[in-house]
This record gives sequence, C-alpha cells and structure tokens, in this order.
Amino acid sequence: MKGTKLNETESTLGLFDFKEKLKSSTKFGHPKLRLSPLAAFTIFGQSSKTFYGLFDDKAFSLTTNSLAFLTPFILRGNYNNVNGKIKVKYIIEPRYKYQNIWSILLVVFPFVFFNFTFFSNKNALKIEYIFIYNSFLIFMVCFAIWNMSTAKRKLEKDFIEIFKIR
Repeated sequence: MKGTKLNETESTLGLFDFKEKLKSSTKFGHPKLRLSPLAAFTIFGQSSKTFYGLFDDKAFSLTTNSLAFLTPFILRGNYNNVNGKIKVKYIIEPRYKYQNIWSILLVVFPFVFFNFTFFSNKNALKIEYIFIYNSFLIFMVCFAIWNMSTAKRKLEKDFIEIFKIR
C-alpha cells in the first residue's frame, strides 16, 4: 500500500505494563476474521475492548474491535525490551494482499459498464440521469477513500495512545 512504512518507536511503559495493556485492551481472535461473514460469531463478549487480534510475548497483530465500523487494516508488529525500554516496530497494512486492487476495480467496472450501457442504449436516457449516476459514484469513491484513511489514522492513534508510544 502506498505510504505504508515500518515505524520504529519506543513505549514509555515497562515490559510488564505493555503486556498487561495488550491483554486488557485486546479481544483474542484472528484479525482477518473481522471482515469475513464469520464475524457475526464474535459479537458476544468483551466488546468494550479497543482491539481485536493476536499477540504473544514478542509480536502482535491487531485491528479494531468493532462490527459497526470495520477497519480494513491490520496493525502488525513486534516489541522487545532493550536496556529497560520497550522498542516497538509496527506497520499498518491492508487486511488482504489485493485489497486495494479490488477496491479500484469495484468502482471502475461499474463506471465503465453503466456508462457504456447508458450511451449505447437506443432509447437514450436523459443526460441528467447519467450525470446524477456518475456524480453519485464519484461521491461514493471520495467517501470510501476518506473513510479508509480515517480508519487507518484512528487505528494508529488508538495504538499510540493506549501503549504510550513516543
């Protein structure tokens, strides 16, 4: 994904506190489950936790713990204790490898198909209908881009605040 980079930072928390924050703010489960139809089975229990994901003594893989506002990103990283300070390396990446390509294709194909259909129709539609349809599609694309970038920033902001990352 464009703009995705490895962030190397440190936390002001100690190792024990960092692990406790992971336990207390993360509902345990595979992060890729959150965008699948099987996410309905994770509705019950621990919905007050901020993150949903997997973690162990060295690494973590987190996403947001919300069914209403799904985040198409996973925050993956590792942490270790270096001279009494917790060094954290993380990256925010798309949930699926070809997610961005599909996002583009799901907009381009309907745009091309419907415009081809509108303009090749012998019973020509009024240009106003075509304009309304294209305006609506452009609005939806802009909203989707804004929504995805906001979700990514919120995921990182929540991570930085909870784990006291500098």
